[in-house]
Amino acid sequence: MTYRVLSPKLAPTPSGPLDSSNLTGDSSHEAYGDQGVRRSRAVHTHLEPGECVQQGSSPGMNSRAWQSTGGSFHTSEPQHGAGSRMNESSSKAPFRHQRSDEASTATTLVDRDAIQMTMLMEVSTSAQILTYPQASDTYSGHERTTLASDQAIHELPEASEPPPTLFKQPVTSPISEEQLINEVRGIYAGLVMVEKKCIELDKQQIESRAELSESQWQDLISLHRKLLYEHHDFFLASQHPSASPVLKRLAEKYAMPARMWRYGIHSFLELLRQNLPASLEYMLNFIHVAYSMMTLLYESARALQEAWIECLGDLARYRMAVEESDMRDREIWAGVSRYWYKQGADRSPDIGRIQHHLAVLARPDGLLQLFYYTKSLICVRPFQNARESIVLLFNPYKEQPLGQKTITTSFITTHGILFTQDPDKKFVDSANNFLALLRKNYHGLGRQGQQGVYITCCNIASILQYGKPDAIMEVEFSQKPGDTAEAAHKFAKEWMSTSKSGMMDLDAGAMEVMPPHIPSQIAAQGSALTFQTLSIFLDQVQDPNSYPGIHVGLAFIWCLALHPTAMQQLEKMIPWAKIAHFLNILLIKEEGGINYSIIECQSFPSMEEEEEEMVKYLAEDFSIRGNVWSQLYYEPDFFQDAPQEDERPAIETEKATFTRIHRCLWLGNRIATVWTLP
Repeated sequence: MTYRVLSPKLAPTPSGPLDSSNLTGDSSHEAYGDQGVRRSRAVHTHLEPGECVQQGSSPGMNSRAWQSTGGSFHTSEPQHGAGSRMNESSSKAPFRHQRSDEASTATTLVDRDAIQMTMLMEVSTSAQILTYPQASDTYSGHERTTLASDQAIHELPEASEPPPTLFKQPVTSPISEEQLINEVRGIYAGLVMVEKKCIELDKQQIESRAELSESQWQDLISLHRKLLYEHHDFFLASQHPSASPVLKRLAEKYAMPARMWRYGIHSFLELLRQNLPASLEYMLNFIHVAYSMMTLLYESARALQEAWIECLGDLARYRMAVEESDMRDREIWAGVSRYWYKQGADRSPDIGRIQHHLAVLARPDGLLQLFYYTKSLICVRPFQNARESIVLLFNPYKEQPLGQKTITTSFITTHGILFTQDPDKKFVDSANNFLALLRKNYHGLGRQGQQGVYITCCNIASILQYGKPDAIMEVEFSQKPGDTAEAAHKFAKEWMSTSKSGMMDLDAGAMEVMPPHIPSQIAAQGSALTFQTLSIFLDQVQDPNSYPGIHVGLAFIWCLALHPTAMQQLEKMIPWAKIAHFLNILLIKEEGGINYSIIECQSFPSMEEEEEEMVKYLAEDFSIRGNVWSQLYYEPDFFQDAPQEDERPAIETEKATFTRIHRCLWLGNRIATVWTLP
């Protein structure tokens, strides 16, 4: 008995041995759009029946050559190495079978859509021909198709058993650890050569400032594109599923993402920017090349996604910066950059550099810029370069007369004076002007109270001396007495039992004499500004828009209480009486709806097990996480399942307000267990 089967011919096969560009499956030999460039080597290739790949040593670099003649640079695409060569005996196309003498010698191509349909093989006892299911058959809802008379029919050898219903996936040989190591070594050797050439040419052109011709720009773009491709091959091989943990750590050990950005992208972008506007077309071209590569790495090398996210944000910001004619396109690219940076901030909230990037994109919102700049300075991993950027924000505001300022401009001016350590009288005048405007026009703060959050966070940054390396208060927060809030709470109670100190209320009056017991002038003035502002917020107990700012202020006081040596320096400035009054009003206002089991519990009230009355996350939670002072406020896994920026509600509901009230009451109760009020 003989069986025959359709033979789909996927693509014409050239005569002679196949190079690696003919391989199908998961390979690094890909075409990159209009660039027309195919990858230089295959790392993981799925073979079709009848094909085989001869594994060998990694490709050498003899095929890589650069010529510098008459000021032009030429690059040659690398040839396929031994690891990608096909055995000459396997030069036939995939799924290609020999036909019997009885069949016609003519072959036709089967439409690609028909190939994708699953073939159900049926044995015909008369003609013994395998056909697609007929119209009367029922099979997976696919469109029924009969075998056309002119389609190619191939013979299969006789079998003792009928063929299976579905074709199984061809068996492929897994790549070994030794093969991966050899592949990575070969890739890295070539990468270093291209990287060295890029560094040399970029430095030469930046120093010479010579005008380049079109062919020279194209050659430089090709060279840097080649470096990006080499990096892609390295990441694909080192992050292969079969790679060992040691091999997967190579990218981090040798700082490969940073090197890719610095030498493969950033240095060339700076060269292009230096030659604007003549280089605008080439800059746009290269930005799109680099952006495409980063999105590819974002999908293929997922272990390093945090690095790719930041690179994508940087590239989008470059694209925004060079767009001067079309403001709509400029805003679109600003939004793209902002999207990636917020993705990075959600993944790594303790990295100050990303907060700095968000500050740059926050223009022209001065308050939001100040919030991001100060947060970048007081993150767990601060970005000290933000100190230079924040001065540029302060300069325009410091020249405005006091009488012409709004709440926001007066607030930024006050922090500018405090940051640059101007004379005390100037700070007092500016701070009093801000506080007077805040009392008078408090309801002008919109955004559902989020401006109050920004104001409170910036004030807290001033207490921490804007993240100065020798900041007294920040050192206190860095030296945690325990790894958890429970351990810190126990330590604080023991400390209080042996050290009692008097406390006094601070009225929300004029800023006059700074308390002498705080060693830093910035910290002392910042403390007065912080708690005077909080006192004004506490007076707005009937306005739910004041609750977010108060919540952040109480969270800071709770973290102070867990660091008793820091609390000892600030306790006399905290408006304790107003805090107690505010909390009592909340209890009366929400009487009957308060869940006392929540506000009296010892652990952080995550609300995740509550019914539909509350929410787990508040908007200000994402504003203060990652700060050096807030590390003990939240549970370690609190943000594990937190929604991304674009998944959070734009408008808060009453559930959020109800949750915020419970948070404030819980904080008040916890503070009282450590710091006994007079």
